[in-house]
Amino acid sequence: VSIRLFRLTDDDDAAEGLQLLTALLLCETRTDYACLPPSSLKVDVCAAVSGVGIPDSVDLRADLQLDWLKGIRGGVKRVLFLDTQQPQRMGLLRLGHSRPRACLGYTIYLKEDDEFRDKLTPISLALNYSLTPPTFDQTLPPVLNQYSSTFLQEQAYILLDCGDDNVCIPDLQLSASMDRTELVIGDDNLVMLTITAVNRGEGAYETELHTLIPPEADYIGVERRLESLLQLNCEYKTINESRMVVCDLGNPMVARTELAVGLRFSVQRLEDAGPKISFELQIHSSNKDNSSSNLVTMNMSITASAQLDLRGVSHPSQVVLPFPNWQPKEKPVKEDDVGPQVTHIYELHNFGPSSIGEAELQVGWPSRYHDENLLYAMEIETDGPISCRTNTSLNPHGLQTSTLQDTPELLGFLRNRSDPPPLHRSRRSVSTAESFSTKTLNCSNLSCLKIMCTVGRLDRGRSAVIKIRSRLWAHTVLQWRNDPYSLNSTVSFLVLSVPYLVQPPTSSQLRASIGTLVLWGTPDVSFAVPLWVIILAILLGLLVLAILTLAMWKCGFFDRARPPADDDVSDQEKLTSDQTGDA
Repeated sequence: VSIRLFRLTDDDDAAEGLQLLTALLLCETRTDYACLPPSSLKVDVCAAVSGVGIPDSVDLRADLQLDWLKGIRGGVKRVLFLDTQQPQRMGLLRLGHSRPRACLGYTIYLKEDDEFRDKLTPISLALNYSLTPPTFDQTLPPVLNQYSSTFLQEQAYILLDCGDDNVCIPDLQLSASMDRTELVIGDDNLVMLTITAVNRGEGAYETELHTLIPPEADYIGVERRLESLLQLNCEYKTINESRMVVCDLGNPMVARTELAVGLRFSVQRLEDAGPKISFELQIHSSNKDNSSSNLVTMNMSITASAQLDLRGVSHPSQVVLPFPNWQPKEKPVKEDDVGPQVTHIYELHNFGPSSIGEAELQVGWPSRYHDENLLYAMEIETDGPISCRTNTSLNPHGLQTSTLQDTPELLGFLRNRSDPPPLHRSRRSVSTAESFSTKTLNCSNLSCLKIMCTVGRLDRGRSAVIKIRSRLWAHTVLQWRNDPYSLNSTVSFLVLSVPYLVQPPTSSQLRASIGTLVLWGTPDVSFAVPLWVIILAILLGLLVLAILTLAMWKCGFFDRARPPADDDVSDQEKLTSDQTGDA
């Protein structure tokens, strides 16, 4: 690099001229023939003075700044002075009558490629010069021409592998795919974008992949499990209130380069989202010509889906007639006077992932048979976001209620959880007896109490439970005599809405039925005998057996005469025979 400063003055008017000539060759690669490491260059700042009455000493201060535009814009300086490692240098040019020309020589160098990114914008060299203050013995000190500038600059370019014109024109192409096209509200919704970036033109500098992500998405990271995908340097940024992921594709992204990367996202905040969300992708470079790729938009549809499970249980599962030690009363006062208790429990459980906003649940309860009471409803209990009403009043006879505790079977009903069933599956918990030819009594052949329930918002993992406690009217069922029956209650469920902008295409509907068997024969009361009674009976039986055994032993029942052994018999016979012989 040669910087030459020419200044013309005379005694009459201090006129000067200045010319800055720059010829800078900076190599992009250190293997270039013209550039030997380190990539250093020579810079000369020269000044000359001519005219009439030139004083013996004329001093000029020269301030040389390297890549000065980067300093103004807050960028990284790309060239430095070799000896000071600084981008600025002050020098003094001493001229005079006997020395009309003077030069200052500097050595500058280009930083390594990984220390800066900008290789396209020119490197600006700026020179500020001024006269030193005159001495007291100078009667006519030199002055600068007020019509010429004391600030000079020139630009130099980094030589690129872009042909004779040193202008790179890339051809950037972008394509992308997703591992899923539908998102379900409430689900984890893990999404991977597989992106392929290609440059079919000349080198693209400061090349970056910009992925604009929707507000509902969160960036997880780069896919690292697949060997076919590169592990690029990607980071999350917020630019002008836009959330994006920026990936470095190279500086430069040389010609005929093809890169593939996988970006992973989690999309969860979909409650207020519309029918779809979009990811926008584009490659950007700092090239002046053809700097960007095609814009790729990836759309994903949003839907709401909830796996609902409707199940029920009856306790007891069967009632065996006739009842032991029980007599019906003509005018019952307490509920115990009517018959045994029969309880049905229905549970609506949401396995998710989406929530339901409002639903309707209807129960048909077999309350009357031929104008006689059958399952006499005493009370209805609910648990969860559910409220119920009936078309007729409960306990119309005003029977006194009994304080009864739930059996362990009922207490454990809500604690038992299974894996999520298939979508819109209903379970039927009915005690069946294939050996009996039972007649089913339900709302199709008898009068039913209608129970209408409204279910509120039911989030994932929550349940709505309705428990119907009743009494089996013994006076009615004792008239059947040896006819087995199944008393069935039915429940239907319909989703009215979901708490989202996106509504499901169809409403969920479920149906279920619970039956209580009424049989004739020897009652199987094992379920009604407490465990402690059984254990106590066994212990008492063992105690009685021990007492009898002890009494028999005291009476000598176990003492018996021992029969003679074989040797004793033969000796007795021998003695008898000897005595006979002597006689």
